[in-house]
Amino acid sequence: MTKTRLEALSDGVIAIVMTILILEFKVPKLESSEGDWVLVKDFIHDLPVVLSYIISFLVLIVWWMSHHQLFHGAEYMDRKTIILNGIFLMFIAFIPYPTALMGEYPSLRFPSILYGIIGLLCGGSYYGLYHHILNKNAGHPFNASGNALSFKNTWLHLTVYIIAIGIAFVSPYISIAVYAAVPIYFIVKKNG
Repeated sequence: MTKTRLEALSDGVIAIVMTILILEFKVPKLESSEGDWVLVKDFIHDLPVVLSYIISFLVLIVWWMSHHQLFHGAEYMDRKTIILNGIFLMFIAFIPYPTALMGEYPSLRFPSILYGIIGLLCGGSYYGLYHHILNKNAGHPFNASGNALSFKNTWLHLTVYIIAIGIAFVSPYISIAVYAAVPIYFIVKKNG
């Protein structure tokens, strides 16, 4: 498989997952006498669904940007790259389920814990792919940095998700806020 086909598959899967996220939104049916206020109340009631959508969409944007940058500099692809990429995409494709649970049941612990576990699996599988690609592509621009193969960013992402999972046992709302902070950090950081 060529790099272009692998990138196209990955872009397609991530785009489909982003699209699936929006399917959680249902348009309410109004009686003829009801008006705007009913829609406003329904929107406020669905605010946790909206917020979980925004968090997951931002998470997916970060994964897509990282994946794009990683593959852009890679020349050599082997069977292991395809398998590692497939595992990463499998976990990415699972994101809509805990997103929907978190939106529907934001005060319960399990949705927040599951969201964190899926985030850990996405992170672990991505970093396995990352390290494999850098090991097989000595000329990759990321290798210009002396610490490209270090676990500097790996531990940060994984540690924050582990902490957020722990926080979910005390307060799912704070855990969700931590999950929201992760993509915001990666979007605004200078060397992202």
